[in-house]
Amino acid sequence: MKLPVLAFPLISFAVLPLAAADVAPPNIILILADDMGYGDVGVLFQNSRDAGKPRFSTPQLDRMASEGRLLTQHYTGAPVCAPARASLLLGQHQGNCAVRDNQFDKALPDKHTLATVLKQAGYRTIGIGKWGLAGNPPKVVSNNPDDFPAHPLRRGFDEFFGYLEHNSGHTYYHDAKNPLREGWDNVTEKYQNIYSTDLFTARAKKFLIDHEKTEPGKPFFMFLAYTAIHTPLKVPGKPYPMGRGVKGGVQWPPKPTPDTRDTWLHPDYAGMPWTDPMKRYATMARRLDDGIADLLQVLRDLHIEDKTLVIFTSDNGPAGESGSDPRAFDSWGPFDGFKRDCWEGGVREPAIAWWPGHIPAKSSSDVLSGFWDWMPTFADLAGLAPPAQSDGVSLVPSLTGNGTQRDRGYVYGEYFANSKNPASEDVFARKNVTGRGQQQFLRIGDWVGIRTQIESADTPVRLYNITKDPHQDHDVAGDPQNKKMVSRMKEMLLTVRRSDPDAPRPYDGALLPAVPVQGDLKDGVEFSLYQGKWPWLPDFDALTPARTGNAKGLDLSVLEDASGVRFSGFLEVPSDGKYSFRLTSDSGAQMWIHDSHIIGEDFHTSGPATVSVALRAGLHPFRIFYRRATSAPLLKLEYSTPGSAEMQSVPLKIPSRPSSQSS
Repeated sequence: MKLPVLAFPLISFAVLPLAAADVAPPNIILILADDMGYGDVGVLFQNSRDAGKPRFSTPQLDRMASEGRLLTQHYTGAPVCAPARASLLLGQHQGNCAVRDNQFDKALPDKHTLATVLKQAGYRTIGIGKWGLAGNPPKVVSNNPDDFPAHPLRRGFDEFFGYLEHNSGHTYYHDAKNPLREGWDNVTEKYQNIYSTDLFTARAKKFLIDHEKTEPGKPFFMFLAYTAIHTPLKVPGKPYPMGRGVKGGVQWPPKPTPDTRDTWLHPDYAGMPWTDPMKRYATMARRLDDGIADLLQVLRDLHIEDKTLVIFTSDNGPAGESGSDPRAFDSWGPFDGFKRDCWEGGVREPAIAWWPGHIPAKSSSDVLSGFWDWMPTFADLAGLAPPAQSDGVSLVPSLTGNGTQRDRGYVYGEYFANSKNPASEDVFARKNVTGRGQQQFLRIGDWVGIRTQIESADTPVRLYNITKDPHQDHDVAGDPQNKKMVSRMKEMLLTVRRSDPDAPRPYDGALLPAVPVQGDLKDGVEFSLYQGKWPWLPDFDALTPARTGNAKGLDLSVLEDASGVRFSGFLEVPSDGKYSFRLTSDSGAQMWIHDSHIIGEDFHTSGPATVSVALRAGLHPFRIFYRRATSAPLLKLEYSTPGSAEMQSVPLKIPSRPSSQSS
């Protein structure tokens, strides 16, 4: 497979200094396109398509990339919108996220979001555009706040302009059946016959201009979630207004186009010998491109471009529905697969980071990253320790070139879908499968393991060297030299996730494999102590401990003057079966077995947290995070064994050799 040649060279982040070591927390704008494939961005693929093949351009995204950094190995949480957005907002991959599969309009759980984290740091927060996670809406349009338990204003946003219901994302000219909301209010009548891409761009510009007038210097976070370029393929009613920025481009409120709506095609494509859907698709992408350029010019006009980090990405791979066909422009780029696929084309996303003076221009990073990394990244930029609930790591070193990049070691995703169409059947034929069904994918370094049509934990793993074989044409799982990697992936496909009764999997009841441990063991745990006060239980692995050592158990007397502790070691499991763990704490604690986040209390409520886990006999690595937040510290771990309801102490073990962490 021929890979596109980037317009600028790859630059190692390790040698690029940050422009200022102690910069103030930046404004943050996170732009999320809908169904825009990796191959739909000019600099990533379209510009380098073979001669004679149809192509469209994204000149403004290309400029944004040339002024910033491309993240060429960036992954979505899931290959469809609702779970992908939940993973993004919660900082969790799909193995731990509470919104999975096609759970459209499921309420985003009451946990920390990108917005609540940044509000804690003093940011003004606004959501614009698509939400789809407010809770199960009634069959008729409702203006009752009680029908939307997870409204953006209840998940950390100070302001919201857009639409709540998932199905309203299937329109570009909103009406009574697909309402627009300003906060809690239904404001559809004010903005009928206005193309939504222009409407959301104009609303974003209005916020920037107003904010700079009323609260200059106060950082803001904007989540700008466009409908474009999701189907149906609807186009504007007129050319993009002349100019850009504060005095040009779209202005608030945009003028409606009732007589010409859904008629205007970009002149670069109107005369092409293409199908009408192709012309519309290219026009929609170009309109989004113009809107982003308009927005960036506002930042320049307000002289806050060097104070504002802008991230652009997309929620999942390109769609193949309602007239849209990813084959027309090879919207999956150098990969294969599209929306609803866990093949690379369905989950690898375009991603651009722009922050003049802080992110090197004309640069690119091949560090593995995903939607779950933005929560710790934004927390880091805001001067806060990231919440322990997040599966990600801060990407600040990769973005700015300052510091050492942490690595979780893998990228994980799962999804269930049985849909197909002509484009997907082409993919199935190339992969020698007959459908999607239950899917999982796991990336470790250059290797991607994927399972489709999963029937049990024993369903074979397909293995691809994604750097040498980005199109995933050559399954090398059967090569004897890859036996260890295949075995490792089969185990990790079980141990990096937790089951969710709302999204059942055929491998949910599989026993998590025990791990071999060299040498003798003794009773006890390893601990790391941390100094500080945090608004949530932080990811202690992102912090430097004040002291480390060993203890006989979950002994909080080791805290002394410290405010948090990380306990780790091995659970000794006597026999195969399902174990029920009960973790009791005064202020909330979190627990992992292997990398399965089995207890993830975010907002602590009274009472212990209990969960059942199927385990093989033997040793299982665990870690528990706890922070002191009351005058009566309490942390207790118990379990019941298979066939018994009686709770008892859990045997905790560490190697008998002196701990490498001992103080």
